[in-house]
Amino acid sequence: MARLDLSDHDRDALGHAALGWVLKYFAEAASGPVYPSVSADDLRAMVAEPLPREAQDPAVVFEQFVRLAMLGRNNGHPRMFGYVQSSGNFAGVIGDFLASALNQNVTSWRSAPAATTIELQVIDWLKALVGFDPLAGGMLVSGGSAANLAALAVALRVSTDLDLNGRGVSALPAPPAVYASARAHLSIPKAASLLGIGRDAMQWIPVDGAGRMDVRRLADAIARGASDGHHQICVVANAGDVNTGAVDPIDDIADVCESRGLWLHVDGSYGGFAAAAPRVASLFQGLDRADSISLDPHKWLFSPLDVGCLLVRHASGLHRAFAQAADYIDVVADRDMSDFAFWDVSPELSRRFRALKIWFALKCHGASAVLETIDANIAMAEHLAAAIDGRDDFERLAPAPLSIVCFRYVPAALRGREAALNDLNRELMVAVQRDGNAYLSNAMLGSSFALRACIVNHRTTVSDIEMLLDTIERLGTALCASRS
Repeated sequence: MARLDLSDHDRDALGHAALGWVLKYFAEAASGPVYPSVSADDLRAMVAEPLPREAQDPAVVFEQFVRLAMLGRNNGHPRMFGYVQSSGNFAGVIGDFLASALNQNVTSWRSAPAATTIELQVIDWLKALVGFDPLAGGMLVSGGSAANLAALAVALRVSTDLDLNGRGVSALPAPPAVYASARAHLSIPKAASLLGIGRDAMQWIPVDGAGRMDVRRLADAIARGASDGHHQICVVANAGDVNTGAVDPIDDIADVCESRGLWLHVDGSYGGFAAAAPRVASLFQGLDRADSISLDPHKWLFSPLDVGCLLVRHASGLHRAFAQAADYIDVVADRDMSDFAFWDVSPELSRRFRALKIWFALKCHGASAVLETIDANIAMAEHLAAAIDGRDDFERLAPAPLSIVCFRYVPAALRGREAALNDLNRELMVAVQRDGNAYLSNAMLGSSFALRACIVNHRTTVSDIEMLLDTIERLGTALCASRS
């Protein structure tokens, strides 16, 4: 037996133990704390050991995993409201497990015929789901940040006839400019930095009272940039910003971009899939006019981490940005083989079989179930917003167009005292997380520190919403009492 093969007994025992644990984990997803009670030092001590030079008993290793797994955050819990962390789904987990077992390197059809064909099919499904051009190009990547980076790389190449792949951004004839909402995701300026455009090239467009990009201010900024001789690369619009869920007026922004010949990238990493949800579809008018869209199936498609997607209306832009020849990857194919290669349309060469978990989930559940769940999440956010508005000791801080609600706890004694409210709610957020009954993250809206609940979980119910507010009230009351 090869040294890296387990015995038949150990392989079967480990496989059955792992599957049994996963089945139990999903069955009990709504129970137990959302967040563990453990210190960083204690966790480090549990994991620390010298490099294992010799084999350990797989059963003992698995027991150690079980202990450690219980000290992670339970992202499947119906009261996990932090960040934009979806609950995942079991069909997707099975797809991911099988993808790891197959160990396909999805570089090209030649290297992974079935996996490549499935990925291309999944990309077609995602285009259909959000109403994008069926002839558009696309790729799966690790997440929205990678998709946004790739999108700006494409927009940069398309913005000029110069050979930027060969000469670099220093060949641009004028200072570059990228226009984005003041609430754009941090991955946008990061992409500008990584691509050599520079964060200083970001032109931040103010938002209106609903958190949406001010289109008039955008048009004015583009006109000024043109007058000043800037090399204008693209406009980035939000289809669900991660602070409040605001959806920029995409159709109006598309009009501005079209009049100026500017690339329009829509960051739909959080909200993009809601474009097909009946409850809010009207917010996304004009999405089909974008030149590129980033999506995160591991957010509102409920896929396990990690998988993101970039769709580009004209696939030639992907080739301009990413095609790179090398003798050792030349495709030599007969007439029954496809010469398609992802390395020609993607920044990666080695690529995991990410599509399989989406393929499994969409086939096992159907797109209709996904859209119904998105609608249900938005309904839960509406319930939370209404409940906050109906309580004297809570204050909502922003509209809630999708499934994010920003608010704060406001005891009577602190009304009108902004700094004190910020301090209290910062402390309260950590107390909620440590309590384990629910999990919140935060946002800064102007000068106000907001508690932020994002609902992207297929298990969340009205009772979970009520329990969240009761938990905050209980812990807030205790904090105020401890301060007096």
